[in-house]
Amino acid sequence: MKYCTECLQTDTRPNIKFSPSGTCPACDYFELHKDIDWDERSQILLDLADQYRNSSAQYDCIIGVSGGKDSFRQAIWIRDFLKLRPLLVTVTYPPHQLTNIGADNISALIE
Repeated sequence: MKYCTECLQTDTRPNIKFSPSGTCPACDYFELHKDIDWDERSQILLDLADQYRNSSAQYDCIIGVSGGKDSFRQAIWIRDFLKLRPLLVTVTYPPHQLTNIGADNISALIE
């Protein structure tokens, strides 16, 4: 069994390939992005969102939501961090694709 030289991730994870230096893909990704100025990138995103605010419209953007935790968090983040007014759209077909938890999450977004 091989271990990542940085974080000790094992090579038992499906499809994992270590770099020639012995690091896992997650550590390689972190190394590649560690020098990014995240505050600057946040400001760029906020400036971009400003271009789409529309005081004469009911909504500023459209977001597809499934009822899962990722789309739930995305919708709340866009509302609270970017201060946009999103129209949330969901399509579950056939209807049995929607789980009880998903329905509860969508209800929580509506409230």
